Amino acid sequence: MKVFACLVLFAAVACATPSIGDLGKRLHDRLTGPAVGVNPFIIDGENAVEKSAPYVVSLSASNLVAAHSCAGTIIGKEWILTAAHCVDELNKLTGNVLGLTVYAGLTNRTNDEDAQVRSIDFAFNHKQYTGVEGSDDIALLHVTPAFKFGANVKAAALPYRKEQFDGETSANYGWGLEDAESSMYVKDLKVAKSDVLTAEECKEALPTDAPVSSKQICVKVAACYGDGGSPLVVEREGDVAELIGITSWGYMPCGYNNRPTVYTAVSQYVDWINEVQWAYYILY
Repeated sequence: MKVFACLVLFAAVACATPSIGDLGKRLHDRLTGPAVGVNPFIIDGENAVEKSAPYVVSLSASNLVAAHSCAGTIIGKEWILTAAHCVDELNKLTGNVLGLTVYAGLTNRTNDEDAQVRSIDFAFNHKQYTGVEGSDDIALLHVTPAFKFGANVKAAALPYRKEQFDGETSANYGWGLEDAESSMYVKDLKVAKSDVLTAEECKEALPTDAPVSSKQICVKVAACYGDGGSPLVVEREGDVAELIGITSWGYMPCGYNNRPTVYTAVSQYVDWINEVQWAYYILY
């Protein structure tokens, strides 16, 4: 029997420590029911090279300490792109994502003395996101003050509108669990690389009733708890990394039966990103 779990459970938010904590364990219990559920972290990944992904940020479930919950990607000096399920889960856990902190410039999460810590003052989920797999799992965060770009903190580039990446080598970065039995998120940023699947290859690798939409892409990377919202990028030598996907959902146990993880295809939302940013500057 196959059961889908809500996307928000990719977050499996930690409490005030890097471990999943009691709440995270309860969420884990809800996922490990009688069959297969959903979730993302980088299993069998390698430690990322220092400063190799300066656009990756850790979203904290606390404004007092670094309590990793999800990841996000810097796309501008004041803007982060993440998964809508991460924003929903943080709202449920803390009452309001506004005021929570973001940590940028990290490779090892425990060495946060030199991190740029910013506060979320605006969060906007795609209006068509329903909390169900296959819906528009994307959100924009505005932070204050603006990031100071340098070697450790930079923006990833957005793709062209409707750009396709079939067959290109991609890299998924994250601080999620290293395996499904772990109780603590990894300290060192992990990366796993694999080619982007075509729509046909994705459907063949998933059950026939998998809720994959035309606004999603698949990669055979085993993401899991704590990797929600993390970036899938294409890295080209001498060029800025291009953000092509946001970690959304997958089958549990993580990496189950070599099934791919499903990502929100950023190229399908370029207009939406521009519209939300424009509205923010007009209204705020």
